[in-house]
Amino acid sequence: MSESAAAAPLQHSLFSPQSRVDPEPSATGRSLLWMSLFFPRLSLEVLEADVDARPWAVTDEAHGKPIVQAASQPARKMGVERGMALTAAYALCPELQAEPRDRSAEQACLTDLADAAMQYSSMVSLEPQALLLEVGASLKLFGGLQALYERVEGDLRQQPYEVEIAVAPSPQAALLLARCAMQTCITERTALRAELGRLPLAVLPVSEKQATLLGRMGLRELRDLWRLPRAGLIKRLGLEFIDYLDRLLCDKPELRLSHKSAASFSASWHFPQETENLTFILYGIEQLLPRLVNFMRLRELALNRLQVVFYHQDQQASRLELGTRQLCRDETHLSTLIRERFNQEKLSAPVLELVLLAEEFHPAVIGNQSLFAPGEEQDTDWQQVLDQLQTRLGEEAVCHLQLRDEHRPEYAWAYAPTRPAEPKTHGLLTRRPLWLMSQPQRLGSGLKEIQLTSEMERIEGGWWDGFDVRRDYYRARDRHGRRLWLFRNLQDGEWYLQGLFG
Repeated sequence: MSESAAAAPLQHSLFSPQSRVDPEPSATGRSLLWMSLFFPRLSLEVLEADVDARPWAVTDEAHGKPIVQAASQPARKMGVERGMALTAAYALCPELQAEPRDRSAEQACLTDLADAAMQYSSMVSLEPQALLLEVGASLKLFGGLQALYERVEGDLRQQPYEVEIAVAPSPQAALLLARCAMQTCITERTALRAELGRLPLAVLPVSEKQATLLGRMGLRELRDLWRLPRAGLIKRLGLEFIDYLDRLLCDKPELRLSHKSAASFSASWHFPQETENLTFILYGIEQLLPRLVNFMRLRELALNRLQVVFYHQDQQASRLELGTRQLCRDETHLSTLIRERFNQEKLSAPVLELVLLAEEFHPAVIGNQSLFAPGEEQDTDWQQVLDQLQTRLGEEAVCHLQLRDEHRPEYAWAYAPTRPAEPKTHGLLTRRPLWLMSQPQRLGSGLKEIQLTSEMERIEGGWWDGFDVRRDYYRARDRHGRRLWLFRNLQDGEWYLQGLFG
């Protein structure tokens, strides 16, 4: 069914000043409650221009002819309206600037808004120029419907989009009320029929043929439909129309697809012309970083690898890769690391466009704050200092001591440029000394002054890499009371000192 022209706005009070509205519980323990966010000027707002500075119009195709889909404020003052033929619009406003509708840009914008709306509801569904949120399950979290509404409205006020908000027990009712610019909130199914009944039939998303038939039947408002026999409506308007009315009035459940967040982040910044100016390039990156951080916060994610891709005029794109020693979503820290990297590397050519790209995310780990010593330096601060040193000096210049999954003492550790995961051999630390000789020392006659204090531990392996060992290890104590770790080499029968316990 195609959408007909929208009705004139009907204004209603959203909340009573005396009491707060809460939905009536259902048999399942809670009511399904839908909030619709309708963006009437989205096709205009996605244009990269100040559309209200001059007469603008976005056009769409209808019956092979361009019609006005949305008009800016100056254009509407000249008489240009939605649904008007473009030729008629030019007659009223000769200076009108018309642009074809960019549905892909609208969809991308709605996807970004849906990602942000996931903080209010786990069920977000996309509609043309609108979002539907199931908020019945979120009321307790946000402290009631009024508090949730004010939170959503306040956050959307920070966005450059005009929005109409409505709440109803069915998704179709919430969407219809928002498209009519009715600032209303219906929480009970019993009130839905009466509230919707006052709407004109012109707001229904019906075909032109169905709209004409409804007019010839003498119907003007939705309440007129409620009085007609169901069988007659099915015969004249079809089963699809009756199915829509049932879903509108909550008489029939409606299954909706839930929006799924993207698994990767990508955002671009275009420059008016090629530039090598580092200030301009860093400005572009820093405009994209808040979007990346917000992307991660909404999903409780963090990253340790980030890319900036630079596109040039006459050569292949170049990349700047950035890594952190631990998971991070701190905008200031990421900006500092990018500036450090630019101090070490130079661009190969002027830049036309840059893309901030992150393809691998991990669940964020929120650390506990210190209760009794809030001034102490946190491990995160120390890791950020190491990140800056590593970015300035190179990844190989700052390393961790890393345990390896290896029983041979000489090969049980290594240097690693990033913080390693805990190895499987960590339980051996309770039986091994931390002080190892750079090379095992042959004991010779000194063995007579040493007393063994533990049972044998055999370590045998390494034939696969050419460093085969066959040893029996013991704990021991010498005449000075030092605790030793020594072994008998089964290949030559000699005794060696491997390390000392503290």
